[in-house]
Amino acid sequence: MNKYNPVIIVVAFNRPESLKRLLQSLKGVKKIDKAKLIISIDNQEPHNFDVKKIAEEFEWPFGEKEVVYQKQRLGLRKHILQCGDYALTYGSVIILEDDLFVSPYFYDYAVQALNFYSEDENIGGISLYSQPREEITEKLFYPIQDDSSIYFLQFPSSWGQAWTVKQWLKFREWYNTNPYLNEINIPDRVLHWPETSWKKYFCAYLVNFNKYFVFPRISLTTNFNDVGTHLKMVINYDGQAPLKVIDSEYRFIELEQSLCIYDVYFELMASCLNKMNNKFIEFSYELDLFGNKNLSKINTPFILTSRPSTKSLFSFKRSLKPHELNVLFDLQGNDLNFSRKKDVRPVKNKKAQFISDYQYNFSRRLPSIKLLLYNYFLRRFK
Repeated sequence: MNKYNPVIIVVAFNRPESLKRLLQSLKGVKKIDKAKLIISIDNQEPHNFDVKKIAEEFEWPFGEKEVVYQKQRLGLRKHILQCGDYALTYGSVIILEDDLFVSPYFYDYAVQALNFYSEDENIGGISLYSQPREEITEKLFYPIQDDSSIYFLQFPSSWGQAWTVKQWLKFREWYNTNPYLNEINIPDRVLHWPETSWKKYFCAYLVNFNKYFVFPRISLTTNFNDVGTHLKMVINYDGQAPLKVIDSEYRFIELEQSLCIYDVYFELMASCLNKMNNKFIEFSYELDLFGNKNLSKINTPFILTSRPSTKSLFSFKRSLKPHELNVLFDLQGNDLNFSRKKDVRPVKNKKAQFISDYQYNFSRRLPSIKLLLYNYFLRRFK
C-alpha cells in the first residue's frame, strides 16, 4: 500500500508552447489511477494570456485539475517555494517546470521512490531527471554501474523532482532561518547563481545537513532548455536525457548499501571507492577528478585529482569512463594523481587542459570555434 500519491504541480509563466508540450506528455502517463493536477501560473498580465488559456482548456484524464493564477509576480524562486508548500496540504508533490517533457512512467517511479525513501533521514528529495552532465563545469557525468536503479547525489534536481511533506518541511524550516550561504561549502559557481534560484539554497541545505537526492539511472524527465528566467537564448538542447519508454521493475537500495554516492561537486565519495578498491583505505582523502574543488575547503590531507602534483604517491591514466574506473582497475599513467593536498598545483596551461578535457569527454578532434562559443554562452547565461 502506497502512503504517498503525490499531487502533480506544473510551474508555468510565459511560455505557451512549452506548457502545451509538457501537458501533452502528461496526457500519456501510464500506471496511474488518480492524481490531482495543479497548474500554477506566475503573474505577467496581459502577456501570458495564452498560457492561462492553454491551462484552462487542457483536459486532465486522471482526476481533478486546478489552475492557479498568482495575484502578483512571484519570480521563479518564490514560485517554486510556494508550489513546494502544496506538500503540506497533499502529503507529497511532484514539481515540473514548463520546459520539461515526461516519460509515461514518471508518476509510477515517483510514487515508488517516495514511498521507499520516505523515512530515510539522509534523503532530501527525489529526482525524476538523470544527470548526463555534472552541473559545475558541464563535463559528461557517468555514474558507476551497480545493480540498482538509482544513485545518490548531494545536489538538488530542478528538472523534475518530488518531495514528501517531511522532506519539504525540513528544508523549509532551515530556509526560513535566512541562512548565510557563504558559510557553507558549496561550489563557487552555485554560490553565484542569481538570487532567483531556489536551487542554490536547496544545494546548501543538502551540504549543511549531509543529505542527498535520489537520482534514477534512466531519466523520467527531459529538458528542452527553452528561453526563460535563467536562460536568455537557446544554444543547444543540453538538458536532453534519454527517457524511459518501457515498463520495468525498480531496484531501490539504502544509501549505506550504495557504491554510487556523489558529493556536491559530482565526485564519488571516498568511502564508495574504498568498497571497490582498498588501495587508499589507509588514507584520509577526497576525490577531485573533475579538478574543480576549492582546495582550501578540503579538510583531508590527501586528494585524488586531475590537477598536477609535484609529488604523487600514485598516478593513473584518464581513458576509461567513468573516470573512477581508471583508478579502480589501476590503469597507470600520468593524468590522475593521488598525492598530499599540499603538493597539488594549479593548472598553468589552461588552454591545454581545456583541450585535454574536451578530448576525453567528447572527441579526439580539437575543439572548434563553435564549441568555444557554446562553452562561453553556457557559462554566461546559466
